[in-house]
Amino acid sequence: MKFLVTAIFMLVAGAGAASACDLPAPTGEIVLTIEGQVQKCTDGLEVRMDMAMIEALPKKEIKTANPWEQGVVSYEGVLLRDLLDYAGGNGTVLSVSALNDYRADIDISDVRGIDVILAYKRDGVYMPVREKGPLFVVFPFTDQPDLATEARYGQSVWQVARLTVK
Repeated sequence: MKFLVTAIFMLVAGAGAASACDLPAPTGEIVLTIEGQVQKCTDGLEVRMDMAMIEALPKKEIKTANPWEQGVVSYEGVLLRDLLDYAGGNGTVLSVSALNDYRADIDISDVRGIDVILAYKRDGVYMPVREKGPLFVVFPFTDQPDLATEARYGQSVWQVARLTVK
């Protein structure tokens, strides 16, 4: 009888674990991982995304000048708040980490209140790693000149690989 109860428990627990991750798994190369205080997942306790998954979310274009480019540049990507919603992110700080381990924190209230995007295209072209890609945090500096501060420039992380919701 004890064996039967243990077997049933393991079967039920296994079924619960298998259905715990409610987002589709990526089929391509992982370009972004969202972790921390997230309610959804693709694998374990994280949301791992390939470029197709990111591009399937609503797109936003920002035309802005920044200290790293000449003139106004057009960036296409997904709003950070939409990524948070996709992952069920629930926290107060979004920590953005680059491939080289550079990290910057952004208040989630700012992410929710400002049209900040995680860009994957610049002037209609995907950004390679050598040119700040594959993902780059872009603020609307031209539309909101008060954002053009050293602090915001420091939050403009390029070569983004990971978002951690705290």
